[in-house]
Amino acid sequence: ERAARKDVRLSHESCEIKVIADEVRLQQVLGNLVDNAIKYGRPGDQVDVALSRKETSIACTISDTGPGIAAEHLPFVSQRLYRGRHDVEGNGLGLALAQEILHKHQSGLEIESQTGGPTTGTTVRFVLKLVAYP
Repeated sequence: ERAARKDVRLSHESCEIKVIADEVRLQQVLGNLVDNAIKYGRPGDQVDVALSRKETSIACTISDTGPGIAAEHLPFVSQRLYRGRHDVEGNGLGLALAQEILHKHQSGLEIESQTGGPTTGTTVRFVLKLVAYP
């Protein structure tokens, strides 16, 4: 709904997985990451969510074509109360909480971003171990 109001396109790819995890907390992480991509996006931007299975893990990647995160802010965006931009509503806790939840799942956020060029956007990724391997 929020994506439609901002005219941001949202797509997703998924696969069937089984991980030992707190489902509610992982939904919170995923919801926060998608919400951030939409919130900071511009009309016409694209947000893609993909789950890709590896041999012993599953990777979740959220990519967007938004304005990106300036390089000087990237090292700090997952710290509590840090806000690189103040023109968008938020309290600076979302990525810090996501990072904390992922650490409890033996994972963490990997964030890459491009700004100011012909191609902009942010990619956020985390990897979870699978319960059983085929």
